[in-house]
Amino acid sequence: MGCTRMTTRHAVRTESPRIGVRRVDEVESAYRSLAAEATGRGARGGRALQERPRALREGAAEAYRWALAREPQGPITGLRAREVPDVWRLTAEADAAAVLLDDPACPHDTRDYVRGVHDALAWLCGHSDQRV
Repeated sequence: MGCTRMTTRHAVRTESPRIGVRRVDEVESAYRSLAAEATGRGARGGRALQERPRALREGAAEAYRWALAREPQGPITGLRAREVPDVWRLTAEADAAAVLLDDPACPHDTRDYVRGVHDALAWLCGHSDQRV
């Protein structure tokens, strides 16, 4: 959350930079953990990510890269952005992923990728407390 610091004239509220509802340092940590788990160098409690489908890991990683403004296009819609997407764009991308997940014609390997994108973006938007 933000903190308030006093100046000689008035109080100034300072906020931690955010991506969606998450602090940037949380998103960076999630991305680094995902990269480490994908290479077998780390694991969070419970089921390690390397046990999950590769396409799921790739989808989550691409969603984080896009959210961190390291990828020029959204992972599902291809929406171009030069800066960190706002919560509305993150939510729209998560919604596009949800539509694909609801499509019974979506191939299994594509579904895993889309699930990774969706779950990462849902966490960023505050729709889930489960970090990928």
